[in-house]
Amino acid sequence: MMCKVKKTYPLWGFLLSFPLWTVSCVDNKYDLDKDIDMTVNVGGEHLTIPAGSSDTAYLSKIIEVEEGDILQPDAATRVYHLTKKDDIDVKPTTVKEVTISETTTNLSPTEIVKATSSSVEVPATVTTSGDFEAKSNNIDEALKELGALHAKAPVDLILTIDFQKEQSLNFTRVQANKLKIVFPDYIVFKAEEGIQGHELILDGQVLSENGKSYSRTLKVEGYEFGENTGFGKEPVNGTLTIDGKISMEGDVVTSGVSGSGTLSLVPTAVLGEMTINSVRGVIQPNIDAETTNIELNDLPDFLKDEETRLDITNPVILLRANNPLETPVEVDAVLTPMKDNAQIDGKEVKVGSGNGKTPVVLASGENVIALSRTGESSLEGVTANVKVEDMNNLLETIPDDIMVDLKPVVRNEEYYTAELGKPYEMKSSYEVDVPLSFEQGLNIVYNDSIQDLNKDLNDLDKVGLKNVKVILSVDNAIPLKLQLKAENVQIKDVYGNELSAVKKTIEEDKQYVAESADGEKPATSELVLNLTSDDTAFLSKIDRICFKITAVTGTTTGVPLKDTQWLKVTSIKLSVPGGVNVDLN
Repeated sequence: MMCKVKKTYPLWGFLLSFPLWTVSCVDNKYDLDKDIDMTVNVGGEHLTIPAGSSDTAYLSKIIEVEEGDILQPDAATRVYHLTKKDDIDVKPTTVKEVTISETTTNLSPTEIVKATSSSVEVPATVTTSGDFEAKSNNIDEALKELGALHAKAPVDLILTIDFQKEQSLNFTRVQANKLKIVFPDYIVFKAEEGIQGHELILDGQVLSENGKSYSRTLKVEGYEFGENTGFGKEPVNGTLTIDGKISMEGDVVTSGVSGSGTLSLVPTAVLGEMTINSVRGVIQPNIDAETTNIELNDLPDFLKDEETRLDITNPVILLRANNPLETPVEVDAVLTPMKDNAQIDGKEVKVGSGNGKTPVVLASGENVIALSRTGESSLEGVTANVKVEDMNNLLETIPDDIMVDLKPVVRNEEYYTAELGKPYEMKSSYEVDVPLSFEQGLNIVYNDSIQDLNKDLNDLDKVGLKNVKVILSVDNAIPLKLQLKAENVQIKDVYGNELSAVKKTIEEDKQYVAESADGEKPATSELVLNLTSDDTAFLSKIDRICFKITAVTGTTTGVPLKDTQWLKVTSIKLSVPGGVNVDLN
């Protein structure tokens, strides 16, 4: 016998169409009086009541983000990205100026006249030399080998030739005849007449007249020892020693000699104190970077859950740096994920050759280095990609923050030029870019509940039920396989107490929502939640259904998560095996 019963149950449809996600999936305008055929087969094998369908739940509603949150969909691709950027504090590096003290070289006196009587002219050959030695103390540790030093301003080298006579000898003039003074070949002179490289040629110059001395001032611009490594000067215990010889050779002619005795030529060279502000050589300055804290705040709840695990296809951390030095700077780093002010054990990530990994090299000028799991990045402006295979360690358990200890190091042992006393500023920043594209092993936990059911279910105590099935047909265009376990469902009354007498079961093959293979075409699945109780009026006592849904290992990998992907409950039914007994009185 068939009976047609019409009775108003305003939120029965709401119970039958509870959503899997925290979105407004249910059509609140749904009216059971108008839309549901309440024809029941009393006493039949099954009572099945269709309850319509839910609204389409887009990820943009499921994953709610606000402006300024670090999780945002890309404006063009709509792929979700975790993004974070900030500056890195790198202290300016300065290599101290070098001050080379004044040095005097006394060349051995040379006898040029030995007379016992008057003579019109006395020719003589001059051959003499003296040791040249200049020193500088407290050399900066960064200066490993110096190939060239350039003075802040040219320094005077004063060459003096005195004449020393003995007994009653007199003379009127001494004139140079192709007299050559040879300085160490590493001394760099400012170009002027008579200077040929590191030699001064005096030819025809009057060196003395009426007993006066000769003086010549030369301008020294610095030192050049060699062009390549191994040919320079190495400081020893912070002291730089520059040594060599100054020699003089050639002829002089002394005129107007009278009396008897000897005349000696006495040369002296004095090089003034020199301040060096530019060097070329092996220079390895110390570069100090402050520990950087990457704070991962403003995350959606599902990423904060203690059970959440991420297996990101290609997380990327960009290091942006302007290297002002004329040499590559390597970067060693230790990245440590932190949670509740403690290190997440075993999850630190090391990069750089100093840690036995692939070198991370900042070339001179602007750099954008992408550290990524695959060693590939499509981000704009990247100048170099570095593969860091264990990069996902930083994000597998979402940390509160990531501590980044950077150590910029100059390992270059080739020559380059640097200014001394100048603060070199290495402006640096980081940018985290994590596209939510998952590999197998992802575990996302999502919690939700359906509330305020009792006000419309409390009059169902007249319906005798011991076993109810809630059947949901779900279309899923999200590339994540979902699971609803019985232990992750809680049934509560109006006081928030769990109705422990209501037993929940879900058959193994009816607890999964299949994932979309490409994030575009939906996969269709059916979930069946069994509710049983010895209390035949248990349905009327339910006020809230709380549940936890987890994403589990599926077959789809590498498909990005987009805010345009969606989930829809296309059909919701309440099935009562054995029918129901309705007290129409």
